[in-house]
Amino acid sequence: MGTALTKTSKGGVDVTDLMHLRDTLLDERQRMTLVLAQIEKVLSGVKVPESEPMDTVKLAPARTSPLDKAKTVTSATADLREGNGNLSAVRVAKLYGVSLSQLAEWLGRTKQAMSKTPDADSLQDALGYFERVARLRLITKDDGEFRKWLRTPHELLDNARPLELMAKGEWQAMADYVDDMLTGAPT
Repeated sequence: MGTALTKTSKGGVDVTDLMHLRDTLLDERQRMTLVLAQIEKVLSGVKVPESEPMDTVKLAPARTSPLDKAKTVTSATADLREGNGNLSAVRVAKLYGVSLSQLAEWLGRTKQAMSKTPDADSLQDALGYFERVARLRLITKDDGEFRKWLRTPHELLDNARPLELMAKGEWQAMADYVDDMLTGAPT
């Protein structure tokens, strides 16, 4: 990270430099989070004695989106939340048309743990990415159309299917892609 800070004429640090450094750090943190998630996925396949529970990777929360404050947008995913306000892994799995076991594997958790507390606080950061992608329902006619979109290859994704990318842990990229689609930002 070879960025140098420059001083302004008033002796302070240039805000543009600080913003650039912050963005660089956020990008690196996200990249490392994805690498750690991939390592965790590999390690989740390793047999661990029941007496030694495997620690899970603490994911950074999804970056905020300009859409986070729009009531229409947040209400589009209200059905994914429990009465306590937490996202539910069961509801996310149902919307995405995947089994709870499959979602648990993607999140590096056990099906049993997710079945017991599908709205656990420890799941909220990871489920936040799935909620952001689910905002696409604002422009699809129904949940079935959303599931079709998840399973259709997209040219802008190098003909990958969004669900495949989510399964590979590319959650931030998919959340940003949907934000761009909804805001009309170039991809």
